Amino acid sequence: MNTYLLASDAAMVELLRTTVQSLSLTVKSSLVREPRKSLLPLVKNLEPGILLVCSSQSQLTEDLKVLESMTWSNPQVSVILISEADSKEDLVLAMRSGVREVVASPPSQDELIAALRRVMTHYQKTQGQGDAYVGHGQILAFISCKGGCGATFLATNMAYLMADQFNRRCAFIDLDLQYGDASYYLSHDENKNNISDLTQQIDRLDAQLLSSCMQSISPRLNLLAAPDEPGVALAITANQLEQVLTLANRMHEIVVLDLDSTIDAVTLKALDMADVVYLVIEGSLPVARNAKRIVKLFRSLGYGDEKLRLVVNKYQPDELLDVPTIEQAVGLKVHRTIPNQVHAVTEAFNLGKPLELLHPQNGVLKALREMTSVLLHAPLPKPRGWIDRLIGKAA
Repeated sequence: MNTYLLASDAAMVELLRTTVQSLSLTVKSSLVREPRKSLLPLVKNLEPGILLVCSSQSQLTEDLKVLESMTWSNPQVSVILISEADSKEDLVLAMRSGVREVVASPPSQDELIAALRRVMTHYQKTQGQGDAYVGHGQILAFISCKGGCGATFLATNMAYLMADQFNRRCAFIDLDLQYGDASYYLSHDENKNNISDLTQQIDRLDAQLLSSCMQSISPRLNLLAAPDEPGVALAITANQLEQVLTLANRMHEIVVLDLDSTIDAVTLKALDMADVVYLVIEGSLPVARNAKRIVKLFRSLGYGDEKLRLVVNKYQPDELLDVPTIEQAVGLKVHRTIPNQVHAVTEAFNLGKPLELLHPQNGVLKALREMTSVLLHAPLPKPRGWIDRLIGKAA
């Protein structure tokens, strides 16, 4: 594990070097910081690891501003701050700046070792959830044009496919804040935390906090559940959601959102941030009419047709409304039709398992794989043998 050392004199640098090397950590760089020199150029472009930085009382405020910006853009770097500051206000400010540990200056080697071990434990936990990703991911939003169209089922199962078969690090965020039940489509295990627990601590939001509030569904798929109680959701604001999505987007290649059909400030923020919006409908005239109103609203908000993708779920070719009729009624081209496979879908939901684990050759999955392939510009995954499905590894 890499470490970066910044201190005001050579003796302190040597103490830090000796301490980190005693834990078999790699010293990537060690610098003596000139008095009153800005911290900014010294913490640019750091690789994942631990930054140990000494800050004097006179430089603390400015240093914490730099560290806040650095930890926000690079959450894979954990900061240990060595400072004379020990007031409650200074410690709170350090915490809000993304500092993982604060050690009093001058530090003892025992205190440094204890802090390093705590940081290493946190780091290993976050790395154990899958391959690390730090970048700018893609945000996909699913919204049902009328209740019962199956948007949540399609969103959860597409997210599972992207993680399991297309090897993308994926986050699923349930934004049906009043009555969200996306977690039941992926697992019947109880969620310890949800998005409300996260937004209540928004001042200390960082990669570790986000990871701790998410449920690991598979090595590459994490779930942030909706609140357990509808009333709690009312406290979540659009600004809080923007912060959560921005961080989730930096930590995952794909972020999938399941939205409530009620258009409020939080839903609008999610739609604004989404790269692609899947509008899910059934092949009936009342649903098509409602979809037409939603499409009209989205266009008035400035969303181009390249952002909107109409998906017809539970589609049967012999229905009264065929694809051309639906397109004419809605005023938008149909992106994909999903066949009606009610028995397999019901079984998957009742068992709390992704459809891939129960009926991997199902027509619904075939359509979702093709939809995912188009989205990711990636080839379709090779079919798995029964042994590979049993042990959960790709062939």
